[in-house]
Amino acid sequence: MDRLVYEKQSFPTGMSPNEVAKKLRLSVQSVYKYIQDGSIKAEAVPYGDERTIYVISETAYEEAAGILKPSESQRPKRFEYYHSSRDIVLFQKFHSSKVPEARVIRNKDNEWGFYLANIQKWLPFEEGIREYQLKPVYPIHQSNLEYKGYVQLEIPKDAVVFYPFVDYLYETWGMENLRLRELDHTILLYIRAGERPLTTEGFFAADILPFLIKGDIYNEEGHLIFRSSYRKTSLVIPIDLLESMTELAEQEGISMSKWVEQKLSSLLK
Repeated sequence: MDRLVYEKQSFPTGMSPNEVAKKLRLSVQSVYKYIQDGSIKAEAVPYGDERTIYVISETAYEEAAGILKPSESQRPKRFEYYHSSRDIVLFQKFHSSKVPEARVIRNKDNEWGFYLANIQKWLPFEEGIREYQLKPVYPIHQSNLEYKGYVQLEIPKDAVVFYPFVDYLYETWGMENLRLRELDHTILLYIRAGERPLTTEGFFAADILPFLIKGDIYNEEGHLIFRSSYRKTSLVIPIDLLESMTELAEQEGISMSKWVEQKLSSLLK
């Protein structure tokens, strides 16, 4: 008993890789990769006869968060909503003869799987494919649109229009032209500016306008059109000034366009 108490007291305190993955909105695999390359400092602790587990202290987590955690002003990264090896995206619709509708989601441990709304059950991805023969309802890939900026929306998860809109975006625009970040109660969406046929009756353009943050949305002649609030422009400035601006932007960890935007916005307030 004394030995067990000593081992428990000497065991380092902190967070597991799963907990860190959830807080940083990263995949668990990414956290382990960052542990291996030293980006996340973790203590390796023997567990049982052959296993090793990692413990990340609060200090180590704060250091890693400053480098790795996506800021709210940054566009979401693809790994936040796309599982490349399984070729699935968050909230993608699946079904089978056994299940009328299943949605791809992550559980509290950041594990990918399916939520079956009819029985209110989450199950691991492999079980859904093996036991329920779940298959995707639609393809999720389309060719990349020419870059003309993004339209930004934030939609509550419980909004009636949410699933029909996401299904339409994945099928018609393709995950290549989207960026998606799951927050606690809402979903942040960045959609590449452009136009596509509005082929669904699941929603109207007016239904998504209340969730628009930046840009414009139109429905013209059966096409849904997204227009970015940004316009490309050119400035002629001295090279030494350009180099100084580039250096300052790099120090703040942002793009030069974002740096110029922030400085101009502060001056015009």
